[in-house]
Amino acid sequence: MELKVWVDGIQRVVCGVSDQTTCQEVVIALARAIGQTGRYVLVQKLREKERQLLPHECPVESLAKCGQYANDVQFVLRRTGPSLTERPSSDNATQAPERTFIRASLPIKPRPVSTEVPRSREPKKSMTFNLGPMGPSDLFAKSKLRQHKRDSADVKDGANGGQPSKDELFKTVLRQQEQLYSLEVHGDSLEMDLRYWERSRSTSQEDEILYLEQLVRRNEMELGEEEFWQSELRLEKECERERQEKVRSLQATLEEYTQKIHELTAKTEALEKEIQWEIAERAKRVKEAPAQGPMDLDDVAAKMKRDLEAKVKQSAQLESSLTNVEKALEEAERNLQAQNQELEDLNKELRQCNLQQFIQQTGATVTVLQSRSEDEPQLEQTNHELPAHQRNGGQDAVWRLHYLTRGGLALRSAATLGRNPAFLKPSSLHFSYCLPSQDFPTKLSVAMSSPASHFLSDSFNAGCN
Repeated sequence: MELKVWVDGIQRVVCGVSDQTTCQEVVIALARAIGQTGRYVLVQKLREKERQLLPHECPVESLAKCGQYANDVQFVLRRTGPSLTERPSSDNATQAPERTFIRASLPIKPRPVSTEVPRSREPKKSMTFNLGPMGPSDLFAKSKLRQHKRDSADVKDGANGGQPSKDELFKTVLRQQEQLYSLEVHGDSLEMDLRYWERSRSTSQEDEILYLEQLVRRNEMELGEEEFWQSELRLEKECERERQEKVRSLQATLEEYTQKIHELTAKTEALEKEIQWEIAERAKRVKEAPAQGPMDLDDVAAKMKRDLEAKVKQSAQLESSLTNVEKALEEAERNLQAQNQELEDLNKELRQCNLQQFIQQTGATVTVLQSRSEDEPQLEQTNHELPAHQRNGGQDAVWRLHYLTRGGLALRSAATLGRNPAFLKPSSLHFSYCLPSQDFPTKLSVAMSSPASHFLSDSFNAGCN
């Protein structure tokens, strides 16, 4: 394959590059092509980041590691200094420093001749550490260190065995310089990677801190809302309890009104039968009695007329009292329907509040109880204590109570009433009325007010007389 390399601002193409081609081979081929000697470094440039390739690295493998950014990678050949053959020897001549645009006007200072081995610059120490797997550059650096240790051991062995030659020392120094240079390049790349990761890590930590702060604030708001809804739920439960008490009182009153209506209807029918029987008896007596004078007949007719008028008045009073009772019953039914509608609306609102509270609670455990409520055995025991002809009504009331208890209501008095007359007051009149609702049939009992009770008692006494 071909490898494009920028040399002095000109793009050159190196052909015949494979996965095994090293950076050193590419640099030698380019140096021969341009016909210049010196020390060169192949730099891999990706956007704003640059990395110097080591001599034993493969440019193709380095390019493959970039993945989708391989098209943005550029290889640049840079000259770092003259070659080793261009430099004068250090035996009898002084080494002149490399000329730059800064020191072009300064005189050349002679250096004293020394027989010591020139020390290379110590590599920069980087406070870095790597917890991940080692890459090829790390393995190469470790191999370089091992080779450097072996070379130093060879030098020591040569010093102990005999005086090494000047060429061997010079080669050793050059090899060590190359190793130090490669280590410096590797350290610089590690420092750049460390700075990059530190910047990315600091930004990610700040984002995480901001997210956690927002999460804490949201949780605090949810806790405040949960307390508010709990207080609202307690208030709704208290209001529901009060309304249930009102419903129970209306049920008792309605039953009393119904019972009184039935009794008054029976009394009215009995009075009508008695009137008809008395009229028939008087007509029979008139037919059987001997002929009387005109005065006697007039007296009898006047007396019968007065009796008939009294009976008509009594019948009118009974009808008016019955009409009043029916009106009171209709009004009680309307009030009861309004109360039932209000109770149904409150049940819906209570279920919505319970649903909202369940949604807002986080980490809560929902337990579904399969057993029946605690009040159900007591109600069954109460039902067994009733007589045989009253157990069906009691069982209906028990199942109604069980249904209401599972729905979140507590109507114990409705279950205790049932069809058992032992719970009714003996001194008052009662009547029963069944009103179907949306969820379950409810047996209601209504108590009469004092004026209506006196009125019905007076009417009953008048009918008996």
